Amino acid sequence: MANGNTFNPEEDFPEVYKICKLFKPSDVDLGKIRDLLDKEIVMGLSRDHHDRSTVPCHLSYVQDLPTGRERGQFLALEMMPTNCRIMLVKFSSEKDIYTSSKCVIMPHTVAAGRGTEVFHFLATTIANFVKEKKVEKDNLPLGIAFAFSLNKLALDVGILVSWTKEFGAQGAIGKDVVQLLRDALAKFPEISVEVMGIINVGAGSLLALCWAQPDTRMGLIMGSIANSCYVEQVERCQLYEGEEGRKLMIINSDWAHFGDNGALDFVRNEFDRQLDNESLTPGVRTYEKFSGALCMGELVRIIVMRLMGMGAIFAEARRDYIGIQWKLDMVSLIEIASDPPGDYTKAQEVMDKFRIRHCKERDLAALRYICDTVTNRAAMLVASGVACLINHMHLPQISIAVDGGIYRLHPTFATVLNKYTNLLTDPRFKYEFVITQDSCGVGAAIMAGMAHANKYNTDSKMFTMDY
Repeated sequence: MANGNTFNPEEDFPEVYKICKLFKPSDVDLGKIRDLLDKEIVMGLSRDHHDRSTVPCHLSYVQDLPTGRERGQFLALEMMPTNCRIMLVKFSSEKDIYTSSKCVIMPHTVAAGRGTEVFHFLATTIANFVKEKKVEKDNLPLGIAFAFSLNKLALDVGILVSWTKEFGAQGAIGKDVVQLLRDALAKFPEISVEVMGIINVGAGSLLALCWAQPDTRMGLIMGSIANSCYVEQVERCQLYEGEEGRKLMIINSDWAHFGDNGALDFVRNEFDRQLDNESLTPGVRTYEKFSGALCMGELVRIIVMRLMGMGAIFAEARRDYIGIQWKLDMVSLIEIASDPPGDYTKAQEVMDKFRIRHCKERDLAALRYICDTVTNRAAMLVASGVACLINHMHLPQISIAVDGGIYRLHPTFATVLNKYTNLLTDPRFKYEFVITQDSCGVGAAIMAGMAHANKYNTDSKMFTMDY
């Protein structure tokens, strides 16, 4: 919030104040968003309405949650848009997870090449890693944590829907990622690794925290992508056609598209519409565009550009750098918000990057006010989603695994998220946000271990496999 001692937004920069009023949803609005999301989730889980829902609620086929008593060592492959990581994860005592890992950047030529090249590169990386760790003959279970869009048909069947912009490999689209990796690994007869399944980043974060905090029931992803996953009762999953007697299912909500049908237009304003129209994906990923890390910075930049055009702030300043789309990033927003009240040192440093120097304090205070307004609204709208899932699960106490720099590094985002989640959640249900220390790869390793135990030792759910 703007510092009351120094500037009063309504009096000191009324044009800024007027625009920022468009970014202040009421408590009633937030409750309405929560209830609309619940309707979409119920539709997403249903057989008849799934195709019409903007929140598809994909089944992850992860149906076991760790208890923290699991022991053994497992492999994980984390596959992200910008890097891949192969990990050996050992679960040795109550709270002790030992991880050794190797991070590799996939060469552009490989990423842009054919699908077979991408998976041959991954298999080569895995082969080298297991030899280096001297576990190449142990046939260790391997789990994949995958950051791209998948159509899951089983725990170990994930059809690739699309890559992100870094990847060309069109040949892999429409194919099963697990099978592609198994085929690639088969070309290395000197090693034995058993690929057990594939999960998304949210499910990985949820499982990783769940090992340490067994009441974990939600994963919240807040980065450049916005997503969540939660634990559902199987009887509500009408599209499930698996074995009888399983009670739980981790659901990948895929809630970025919530509002693509116009349901959230009542809280969108002209600046949201401008961001959407000028984005690479106009008309889609509506909910993500309120709170995605890139979108918050871009909204601030669009507002600042409008106000500069009106001569309301940074009146005589140059606009060539600030005029570049996506140029104001999350790091800048965090810096601006990190200045103590009445101090604008970091805000000026951010403006220096845009070659806008020696700014008036009033203009920097206005900039800070705009940033706070946009990030507060983002936190409020995420809170509607979180409260919806908490109410939907009906559990007395849960932990929520949070993965994302905005929550971890922004000075006020977590406070606002907590405040509004509390406001919008049924008071019978208690929750706690926990920043995930372990990566989603640890969750993929846990999934591999549990899947291995189910496959080879169906009497016992514990995988005390001391290799």
